[in-house]
Formats: sequence, C-alpha cells, structure tokens
Amino acid sequence: MSKAVWIVNTPSVVSEIIDGELVVMNLATGNYFSSVGVGARIWSGVEKALTREALIAAVVSGFAVEERVAAVGVDRFVAELLTQSLVREAADHELSSSVTSLPAAASRAAYGEPELKVYSDMQDLLMLDPIHDVAEEGWPTRPPELKQAG
Repeated sequence: MSKAVWIVNTPSVVSEIIDGELVVMNLATGNYFSSVGVGARIWSGVEKALTREALIAAVVSGFAVEERVAAVGVDRFVAELLTQSLVREAADHELSSSVTSLPAAASRAAYGEPELKVYSDMQDLLMLDPIHDVAEEGWPTRPPELKQAG
C-alpha cells in the first residue's frame, strides 16, 4: 500500500473546495458530501494524484499532528472515499502529474480526525435526468413509470 495513488473517480464525481470546505457530488448515486480541514487537504492531494506518503506529509505539514496519527487518518478517510466511489486507485498510465507535494501551509492548524459527511436528501432531484426522465408537462415532473420505480 506504500505506493498507492488514488484519483478522483471522474467523470461521475465533481468537486470544489470553497473557503476551506470540500463539497463533492457523486453524479452516479446522487449523494453529495462535505469535509473541512484535514479532509479537504487530503482531497486536494488526491486531485493532484499524490502518493499515500505525500498525502500523509501534506497533513503533517498543515496540521499539528504526529505522522503515525496522520497516517491512520489518511487511510480511514481514503477508505471512506473508496467506499463512496468518489476515488479509485490510479493505473500507472493515469499518473502523469509532476506534482509530488502540496504547498506548505502558512501555519499548522489544530488537527481533527478527517470526516466525510454524506447527504442524500437531494438524491431524487440530482438523479433526475431533465431531458429524458420527464413527463409531458416537463421538468421536474417524472413520467408515471419512473414515479413508481423511484
């Protein structure tokens, strides 16, 4: 696992970090997710296809935490990202980035265990295909056969 590299599971996953908060949407499942602090920093490294070791180093450089604690946090957070199909292990041909680390943080913030919050309250709306899954009245009315199935 030492040379493991994960990448964003595009095109079904889109994300943005806004004011230090990670917001991720899985277009295949309709779930969306958020994380702040350590989780957002790990995601930034995943976007750059950093190795596991580089992700751990990025957490240590940005937060007041020992390397062994950071390693546990990175492994747990990445496991959750994998479970939610937000990332996948990269194949060798997908690793062309020359970035090997994240920029150092201006100061080390307090460490908090990375947490991925999952939201499914908009799943029906996000999964609705406005071009194909509509009744004759138009969006957002689903056709009868999809109303019963969903």
